[in-house]
Formats: sequence, structure tokens, C-alpha cells
Amino acid sequence: MQYGNLTTVLLLRNTLLSLNSSSICHVHWLQVIVALLVLIVCIFLYWRTPTGINAPFAGYRSPWEPPLLVQMRYVFNAASMIREGYAKWKDSLFQISRYDGDILIVPPRYLDDLHNKSQEELSAIYGLIRNFGGSYSGITLLGENDVGIRALQTKITPNLAKLCDDIRDEFQYCLDTDFPACRDWTSVSVHPLFLKAVERITHRIFVGLPLCRNPQWVQATSKHAHYATMIQIAMRSVPKFIQPLLNFCLPWPWKNAACVREAKNALILEMQRRRNLEKVNSFDYIKSNDLLQAVMEMSSPSHEDSQLDVVAQIMLTMNTIAGHSTAASGAHALFDMVSHSKYIELLREEALQVFRHVELRVTKQALGDLRKLDSFLRESQRHNPLSLCFFRVVLDPAGITLQDGTHVPYNTLLCVAPHAISNDPDVIEDPTSFNGLRYYEQRCRDASQEKKHQYATTDKSHLHFGYGTWACPGRFLASDMLKVILTMLLLQYDIRSPERAKRPVAGHFHEFPLFNINTPLLMKRRNDSLVL
Repeated sequence: MQYGNLTTVLLLRNTLLSLNSSSICHVHWLQVIVALLVLIVCIFLYWRTPTGINAPFAGYRSPWEPPLLVQMRYVFNAASMIREGYAKWKDSLFQISRYDGDILIVPPRYLDDLHNKSQEELSAIYGLIRNFGGSYSGITLLGENDVGIRALQTKITPNLAKLCDDIRDEFQYCLDTDFPACRDWTSVSVHPLFLKAVERITHRIFVGLPLCRNPQWVQATSKHAHYATMIQIAMRSVPKFIQPLLNFCLPWPWKNAACVREAKNALILEMQRRRNLEKVNSFDYIKSNDLLQAVMEMSSPSHEDSQLDVVAQIMLTMNTIAGHSTAASGAHALFDMVSHSKYIELLREEALQVFRHVELRVTKQALGDLRKLDSFLRESQRHNPLSLCFFRVVLDPAGITLQDGTHVPYNTLLCVAPHAISNDPDVIEDPTSFNGLRYYEQRCRDASQEKKHQYATTDKSHLHFGYGTWACPGRFLASDMLKVILTMLLLQYDIRSPERAKRPVAGHFHEFPLFNINTPLLMKRRNDSLVL
């Protein structure tokens, strides 16, 4: 698509010719000003920084459509534009215009090639930062210090079996504290319920007791995540040159800064408490089994006060990216259960069978045995993805070269489109239908592929958590959280939709799902309620 830049050049040439010395005296200054304004508007509409990549663009309605209009349309039509590009060029590269620059969408055949690139060449973390709003995202520390992610991967994920009781205990606390009694049919907004539950469980796993229930910490971190999300939405809604002015005018950045200070103060006090206890009673002191302790131990030794501040910022950054996506997945799963009500009793029976076998204890093995629920979550995610794409940024100053010789320049934002792939009939059989047991049946048919079809597993047909080493590091924790939450809801409550109510239809803001978060379901405490 070079038409836009060519148009700009031609307009510039014609304008300059009209202003040559022989005719300038015959031109009124008003006409000159108008011509210059027209030129500026055309440059603004049509200018696009060349990417250096020879790949077609999706989303243009005509060769002469201004890139700015395409970028504006992408905000709420990303899904259709990506789908259009995938339908035309699913086996090759194509591009899409976005406010923050063009993105390069690569087909699945390049996945292994991308996976083999180092983080110094092709970065998942910087892809997340760029897509979250860049320097305004509040998560830029991830690019400078990845100890939080490494701690999650190496300390939390391998020890999830020891954390199952904490997950169960914290969700039961949420039900007792934040949930209506539901002695009769009660309208409950599903997404806020899941967000509160996921936030509480995340706090328990990340910072442990007693801080996870400290009102100052809970309120400050919840507001911080909310303001960070609002800043992201605002920044992704406008061209880059407007972002500094918008950041100055918006109230959310300074409100967010206040929340960060409050949360960091609470967190630093907790770290100081732990260090003092360890110094006073080093032999009998039992260290907490949470992410905060892991980050404290894995952080580079430095001046104590500065290290505390860095660790606090790391924990806040991890908290920001942890909650909303998991909560949305849980809400969508519950909406899908109610929309396809045959699964409610089927999944409840599975849970009863599994947990009675282990005397109603929540164990890692029991959660793994919920194979039908695992399949249901995977199918729900396929229909309601966390993001239409997962992103990488080329960090190698020389760029990278793909297996077929294609050169991708430095600073290119590239991605794979998992939603388009998992709705391709050549990849997934009957992709438009909702089959909650799709992956359960595949696991039963081929025992050798048992792990391939699990909710938290990534493969080339199911890329919603990413792919390879730098797939979503919290996906195993998210899987266990959702299984505990949904199982406890099924065993303690009857759930249905209000009369004549329909499942909320998900739209998209850029690549992210967008639906009415206040959509309610009706819930009632079961007479034979079973508490794990």
C-alpha cells in the first residue's frame, strides 16, 4: 500500500509548482494558506512510516483510503480486519495499520522459527508492554527486570500442588465476605464476582496472609489495576503524537500514582516485617510460600531500601497484568454454561465424583481429574479469546530473518492471530459450534495426546496463551483458579439466566474482548450444597 505516500508526494509537488516565483505574485495569501492546510491534512491522513516489509495490508476498503481512517476503524473492528486478512493470506505474511504503527501478522508455519529466537532478538515481554500502552502502560519495569516472571515460572508454577488449599480457602472467604446470601434466586453480576474472586486469590498467592486481606492493600491494588486499564484504553484510542497531551489531561495517571504509593507503602511494611522476623528468629522462622517471598529472594542484592522499592514495584506490575484476563475467562465460561445448560449438571456430576474420591479435599490431582471442565474451559476460551493476537517485538538492531529468507526489521511489532486460526475449518472441525467436550473427546480418543488438549497447554491449533517458552507464564495458576471457582459455584449454587435474557455478545476494543461486565445471572444456594 504505497498509494497514500504517493498521493502526498504528488500534492506536495503540485503545491510547490503553484508557488514558483513567476506566479506567486498572482496568488492571494489566503489561497496559499488554504493550499498549505490542504497539504498538511493530506499528509496527516495519508502518511505512514514505511515498514520495510513487502507484505499486503488488510482492512483497506480501497487503495486510496487514508491510513488514518483504517487505523480509526481498527479500534472497534479489529476482529473483522484480522479475519479478512487471514482469509486472504493465511499462509503468508500480511499487515494491518494501527495508531501506534503497522503490525505484521505471521502464519502458524513460522511458529517454530519464532520460538527459536532468543528474547534479545524477539521479545514477548516488550510485545506485551507495547500492546499495553508502551511508556504509559505502567508495566515497563517488566522489560528492565523480569524477576517477577521468572519467580512465577520457577517458584509458583512448580509448587501449585502446595497452593491448592490457599486457592480454595481464599475463594470460600470471598463467598462468605463479598457474595450475597442467595437463599432465593438472586441477580448476581458475574464479571464483578469473578474479578473480586480472582483478585483475592491472586493476592493470597502473590503476597500471602495477612497482607492479602489488608483493606489498604486490596483497595489500592484494585484501583491501580483499574486506572492502568483505563490509561491503556485511552492511549490505544488515539494516535501516538496525541498521547503525551492526553496523558497530561487525564485524571487517571495521577490517581494511579497515588494508588501505587499507597500499595507500595503497605508492601514495603510487609517485607520489612518478614525480614525482621527472620533476623530475630532465624532458626524457627518459616518463610512464606508466595510470590513476594520468591521475588525477595531472587532479587539482586543491593541497598536494602532501594531493593524494597524495586520489589514492591515488581509485585504491583505483576498484579496489574494478572487479574482481569482470568476474571473475563471465568465469566465467559459461566455464561457459556448457562447458555448451554446441559453442561451444568454434567460438570457438577464430574466434580462430585472427583472430589468425593479424595474426601472433598482440593488437590492438584483432583483438579487435573476434572477433564470435562478442563475441556469446557478450553472451548470457551476458543470462542471468547483473551486477545485476538499475541505479540512480539524485534529487538535485534539488525532485525531477524525467517526460515524462508524474509527479513523483519528492528522494532517491528509482529503477532500471530490465534482466534482466526482456531476458527479455521482446516484446523478445527466444525469451528462455529460450541462443543464443551471437544477436547475431552480428543483426549479419550488418543491417550498419547493427553497433555496436548489440556486448557493450559499451547499448540499450533490453540494459541490463546501464546506459544513456546514465553507463553503466558501464569496460565497454570489461572487454570487451577478457574477450576476451583467454577467447581465450588456448581457444588454450592444453582445457576440460570434471567427470563428472556441472552448471553452477552462480545465485541472487541482493538484486540481485546469487550462485553457488558454488569450482565447478571440468577443464583440460588443449593439445598444439598457441598462445601469443599
